[in-house]
Amino acid sequence: MGLYVGNDDEGLSVPSEAITKDQADQLIRLAEAAVAMAKAESPRQEIPQEEIDLQAWFLKATDDPEKRKQIFSKGSMQKLAELKDTRAWGRWLKGLFDQQEADGRLAAERELERSRNAPGEKTKDKWQLRVRVLCASHSIRPKVLSTFNKHSSWIKLSAVSGKKDQIFIDFTLGDNVPVQALWYFGWGVARSFVVALNIGTMGFWWWRMPEHINRYYESIRDLENGQELRLERQPSLKIDWGENRALDTEDLARAALVFAKLPQPTKPGAQTALDFYIGGLTFLSLNDVHWQCEVQCFGNFISCLRAMMSDHGDWHPDDPFLPAFLKFLDTLFPNMDERERYRELCQAFDADELAGAAITLKEVSFIKLFCDAYFLWNNRPQRLDIATTDQAHAPS
Repeated sequence: MGLYVGNDDEGLSVPSEAITKDQADQLIRLAEAAVAMAKAESPRQEIPQEEIDLQAWFLKATDDPEKRKQIFSKGSMQKLAELKDTRAWGRWLKGLFDQQEADGRLAAERELERSRNAPGEKTKDKWQLRVRVLCASHSIRPKVLSTFNKHSSWIKLSAVSGKKDQIFIDFTLGDNVPVQALWYFGWGVARSFVVALNIGTMGFWWWRMPEHINRYYESIRDLENGQELRLERQPSLKIDWGENRALDTEDLARAALVFAKLPQPTKPGAQTALDFYIGGLTFLSLNDVHWQCEVQCFGNFISCLRAMMSDHGDWHPDDPFLPAFLKFLDTLFPNMDERERYRELCQAFDADELAGAAITLKEVSFIKLFCDAYFLWNNRPQRLDIATTDQAHAPS
């Protein structure tokens, strides 16, 4: 069969190269599909409501990043080539997503039913929760994480490729955690472990770090001479956590110990030392040129220290906090040069006048250090070993 055949006065001219019948059929179908698609795109007086609804669904679906990946995936494009009809392809896509949604609802209903009869204690692994945490104080080495993981059954740490300041934390939770409680339960466990990392390493770990610490602009240009200017805030809103601090096995052993020793909530709605500590970390992660919140950071950490000292009986809420605070400093930091400065800040805190104090990030880092040191001092083990990890037992 020839694709092009000449027929003129000299008679029928058979092409030198022929194609098979199947190849010809494929070309005809492709041409028919192209014509049909062209007709579908031509102006029409009336468009059926079904098509309007399908177009609206498609536009909305492509706005969703996850759905967009599926819509333009290789398999989906192959289906479009197979159907050769954009409307049929759209109906196929919608049916696919509708089925996925129905399957998801059914799975959720089954999980809700299971959760109503969830066991009181774990019988098997059910959930895996992963969080990514950033660190401003330490560099992370995979070998150290491997050592931790050998001794941890339900918390696993892994490095983020190409990011020495980031870490993945995977929590394996049991079937005794119902799906209704999974979001808040996982959030609580994750935050507690990140707090333990902060205290155990005496560093700074959180879900985000301040970005605009010395500049707010993309560029500044002098229009007269065409020169670029670089203007920065001095000092930069960055805490010096110490140079060349690599995360090591002792850091993680202390973090595991802290995680095991963190107190559990007692009164619903009551703020605990842990809540104040988390508040301090949150404000620390927000502190930049757009919102300097050193006072809020300091206030949360000193409130944490006061709450911890109350829990351990080193301070009574009816008494002034300053004497107990100075006793703590003289015990753990007897040769501290800035003792008088922290006495002034504690007095301002007691008098509810902290907002008028000029607090620096260095002072914020030190009040956090006081919280870390106090907790570690009161929970110091006879022997510190990485195997302490599984003292931080999985929730039962």
